[in-house]
Amino acid sequence: MRRYAADISSLAEEFQQRFRDFAAIEKEITLFPSPFSVDPDDAPDHLQLELIELQCGAECRSRHQQLPLVNFYRQLDKGRFQEIRTFAKKMLSLFGSTYLCEKTFSVMNINKNRLRTRLSDSHLRDILRIKTTVFEPDLAYLLQSRSQYHPSH
Repeated sequence: MRRYAADISSLAEEFQQRFRDFAAIEKEITLFPSPFSVDPDDAPDHLQLELIELQCGAECRSRHQQLPLVNFYRQLDKGRFQEIRTFAKKMLSLFGSTYLCEKTFSVMNINKNRLRTRLSDSHLRDILRIKTTVFEPDLAYLLQSRSQYHPSH
């Protein structure tokens, strides 16, 4: 049992480190799925001019709404939006697959919009962790083991 406790503790620390990594690039993570709703002043300096140009283009806005996120960034003009395209590639590389990337942003957006006033950063991290993991907890075992160590009063 102690071996599992150590493994679980190690996994928990690994998760915490990953979320600290994400917190460090929170503005970039917010910019990636919704470049039209971010204030250019809040974007990294090297993206600000291209972001302003992108936000001024009605055609770009329309494509963003119609295309999957990966395809939207892929179709941007290489000459005009070189920095934004490079940024998008870096963001996509943070995830194991484009499916996981889009799933993460979708879950984040759905939960932020639906629960906006009650959702803290901690809650959002927990929701993202649950929705994007393939881990299936053995709840029956966990409840049984907990009741053995903490008998009812």
